[in-house]
Amino acid sequence: MYKKSKISAAILASAAMFSMGAAQAGDTVNVGFLGALSGPDAGWGLPGLTGNQMFIDEQNALGGLLVCGERYPLKMITFDDEATGSKALQGAQELVFEHDVKFISAIGGNPANATHPFLTEAKVIYASLISTDIRPDRPYLIAGGDVTPRIDMLRPGYHKRKDPSLSRWAVLSQDDALGVSSQAWEVGSALAEGWDVVYDEHYSLETVDFAPVVTAVLATNPDVVSLNLSYPDFVVSIIEQLYVQGYTGEISGNYLDSESILTKVPASFIEGQVDSFPLMDDPHWGFGSNQANFAANWTARFGPGGPEDKKRAMNGIDWDHVIMLEVWAKGVQHACSFEADDVMASLHSMGEMETLLGSGAFAGADMFGINNMIATPVPINESRNGVKRVQEVVDFAAWFAPHSEEIIAHVRSKGLMYDQQ
Repeated sequence: MYKKSKISAAILASAAMFSMGAAQAGDTVNVGFLGALSGPDAGWGLPGLTGNQMFIDEQNALGGLLVCGERYPLKMITFDDEATGSKALQGAQELVFEHDVKFISAIGGNPANATHPFLTEAKVIYASLISTDIRPDRPYLIAGGDVTPRIDMLRPGYHKRKDPSLSRWAVLSQDDALGVSSQAWEVGSALAEGWDVVYDEHYSLETVDFAPVVTAVLATNPDVVSLNLSYPDFVVSIIEQLYVQGYTGEISGNYLDSESILTKVPASFIEGQVDSFPLMDDPHWGFGSNQANFAANWTARFGPGGPEDKKRAMNGIDWDHVIMLEVWAKGVQHACSFEADDVMASLHSMGEMETLLGSGAFAGADMFGINNMIATPVPINESRNGVKRVQEVVDFAAWFAPHSEEIIAHVRSKGLMYDQQ
């Protein structure tokens, strides 16, 4: 547990002087981005900078974020935590003490475990892509309901509906906080949906050669291999090995970036693979929708020939972080304040609000002990000719109600419920 020293107490007191009640019209308000911007986890971080910067630039083009009749320009400050707890804590302290950020976008997992005591004490709202990071002792941590574990819990049922004859589910992910917690919720859901879970293991973050890992998975003769929350670089290596070793079953995962996967395997091999991170240019959203507009603006700026060409296609992480930045901004506007307690009270009282994935409200107490997850519709995608396309949008609450007891019992058996941490 983080213990407040005399030094930290003094610094926190000085930081509190800048707490937004004190912000003046026209003042620039800093927001932070704390995540892996290098290394194997960078696929969860780097793309998120684009969506956040687009939102900030759109607001600043109007003079800044409009809060009760006054405009406040926004500025994003980034810190590469290299997906380590020590760097994450260093980054959180730097963002708060040196830059007085009012909000931090983060990836979550092990870094969140390291930063939450400090950020709770500092009263800074921060967002995770991992809703299992939410706990009652983290009152300023918020997460999107479009992220793990909700999206991982829905994929077993989708595969079963698509082909009821399938029965054998194999799942693997890395052995960090993200993989362990997310996989427990997925396995509980697979069991609740009637699957025989034939493989439920984790590989080391240090793994380079995935051939023996995949050999062990395939020895269980699975109908579906789920990569759960495997990091993007690991996903490519695992799917490449599935192809090399002659796997012919279905592939599923939290986030499967088709563009990078297709550098190693043919499109025919991943035809029908399932994940839950849609593309904003998917026809499902409809012309003129918020999603279609996001895709058009992203492509014009970061796509081929754009002024900031990223030399890659837009992917799911480009929009995922910005949802929580937008939600925080709505809370600020509703509260007429940047002060964390005011914003959190507003977010909990606002009810339904619009996001890039549709309308959602804060929920999550049944899973995490506190309603700090924005629960939006959950899309499920399949690869079609190498491109992800939305196949279903699931009402998670309606699905979870009849399955919750069995799922929670499994997660509790692993010691991973919020009240067991």
